Amino acid sequence: MNKTEALGIVQNLPFEEYRQQSGLNQSTLKQWFSATQKKTAYKNYQALQFGSAGHCLLLEPEMFPELYVRAPEGLNQRGKTGKKRWAEYEEQHPGKILLRTGEWERLENIRKVFEIHPQIQKLWKNGSAEVSLFWQDSEFALDCKARLDWFDADSAIIVDLKFTNNIAKAGIQKPIQDYYAVQASWYVRAVTQLTTKVPDFFFIFIEKYAPHLIRVCSVSAEDLKHGQQKIECAIKNMSNNIS
Repeated sequence: MNKTEALGIVQNLPFEEYRQQSGLNQSTLKQWFSATQKKTAYKNYQALQFGSAGHCLLLEPEMFPELYVRAPEGLNQRGKTGKKRWAEYEEQHPGKILLRTGEWERLENIRKVFEIHPQIQKLWKNGSAEVSLFWQDSEFALDCKARLDWFDADSAIIVDLKFTNNIAKAGIQKPIQDYYAVQASWYVRAVTQLTTKVPDFFFIFIEKYAPHLIRVCSVSAEDLKHGQQKIECAIKNMSNNIS
């Protein structure tokens, strides 16, 4: 683990260790936009698994074969026989996540498109993946943390990957737009307080299905202001709930 300071920028920190560290993060803030906001625990497991696998392949390719394994052609979880065979194959690969053949092939195709995309080549020229930030917020007096997909400290650039079914709608619809604004504002806040630099923030939206279109979106000052308002609202609601 490479630390710059006790509260600061940490590289090469395993995700599980990051999760164990205390601190307010953007995921918690998103749950507190409104005191009356309807909350749901439902999440699409397969979509989350595909997104996690995609992040690993693109950001930490050396870790991918250690964490994931491809299911044999024709192996699926349909019916009792399929579920049994799937479980047996999983037992043969302890500690690894089994991906369906179609998922594996789509991820490989995404990697090929990703690696030759001109904007991404430019953004990926310098920087590090999966960078953890820890700070005590100067305004809120709270211990906080963030995990950046990609961070170029020299150029002050943050990049976050998002996988989507529809590239045309990516980042536009609400409340998703609010979620993205909060995430960007929180990450920019972290870097600014730790380095005094105000970074540029980019979302990279990647379509999960062929032809795997990619859209690079810069986050505007207006978006960051909107996210900051949401953050302030969330912290206010959290404080009221505690009191």
